[in-house]
Amino acid sequence: MKIKIKKLRFGNNKEPRKKNRAKKLRHILVAAAGLVLVLSAAYIAAKTVGNVAVSNITDAFRKTFMSSSNGGWPLTVDILGIKEIKPVGGEILILSNDEAQLVTQHARTMGRIQFNASDSRTAVCNGRILAYDTAKGNVVLLSKTEKLTEISAGEKIYTACLAPNGNFAVVTGGESDAQSKITVYSPSGNAVFEWKCAGERILDACFSMNGKRIAVVASGVNNAVVYSRLVVFDIDDTKPLSEIKYDDSMMLRVCVTKTGRTVVTGDNQFVIYNKKMQRVDGLEYSENQLNSVSFDEKGNTVLAMREFGGAQTRIFRYSASGVKTAETTISGEADYVRCDGTVTAVVCGKNATKLNKNGQVTQTKTFDSVPEKVIYSSGSFFSLEENIIKKY
Repeated sequence: MKIKIKKLRFGNNKEPRKKNRAKKLRHILVAAAGLVLVLSAAYIAAKTVGNVAVSNITDAFRKTFMSSSNGGWPLTVDILGIKEIKPVGGEILILSNDEAQLVTQHARTMGRIQFNASDSRTAVCNGRILAYDTAKGNVVLLSKTEKLTEISAGEKIYTACLAPNGNFAVVTGGESDAQSKITVYSPSGNAVFEWKCAGERILDACFSMNGKRIAVVASGVNNAVVYSRLVVFDIDDTKPLSEIKYDDSMMLRVCVTKTGRTVVTGDNQFVIYNKKMQRVDGLEYSENQLNSVSFDEKGNTVLAMREFGGAQTRIFRYSASGVKTAETTISGEADYVRCDGTVTAVVCGKNATKLNKNGQVTQTKTFDSVPEKVIYSSGSFFSLEENIIKKY
């Protein structure tokens, strides 16, 4: 009788482990290839059809792989050329007359975008930038890293606004039959709406969250008395959905919140309307002077008013649903105010203060010197002091 003896294997069996490692590696490579494919498709779409909806994806790709280091904070800049410093999402926009530079929170430059302009201003929404030349009338829709659309309004531009979906509106001087005019453009730069305001100067405008409705405030003079109008349109019809007149008031700013409220701020009053354009709340402040108003992209609102007869600032905060959540007083006259979600940031001279949504002070900072310009972004203050931007 023959006895078969099996070969004994000593130690661990490495073959299954090798196969498992090879299998995991294949999965990683397939996932990486899929990610590259998706990013490539998004990039091609943005380049070929100008789809602003995917521009944020390409910006994120470039932020990861293409940003270059400036050596960190503080950041040296050419102060003479700077027109604006603004937060754009989590990045910081440094705007000169003919160039937009986007800098990350770690002082890395995502890119520089140049355009033809001599006196630039910007509107910012949903990670995109609308740069417009008040003198030449040129308008450029930008992502954080590239031009998406470029048009010429053909006239001097008073102001402009940008919708989350990429629609944008430009306010220009009217022609012989109007004092001012507002034109709405699609993200690709096609004019889709125009309204001429015969008797008043349009001072501000704001889109609804879906970009299909626009609220406009305009002011004029009748018999030496200032008055204003709030006019609301669907952009597919020049007949107003709603129109409200304010006597003895110059309404300066308007915002449509994510809940559909319309918020209007003027020199002597602040008003909140519901979706049916019925007044639901407001303030009158004839004795106090409006110092500043700030809306975040959801429509949360902060009002700063210099109290009559004293060096104090009264801060009011309203949520996007139109509810007052805070009323507080801080020392000094506010030079900068920003509403950023649940945070209110206030700068008075060299002193910076953060408040929560209930108006309680959560943090204070003191700058090295009184800044030329200052912004609050992603939990930090950034100040332009002489030719240096510092992070606090």
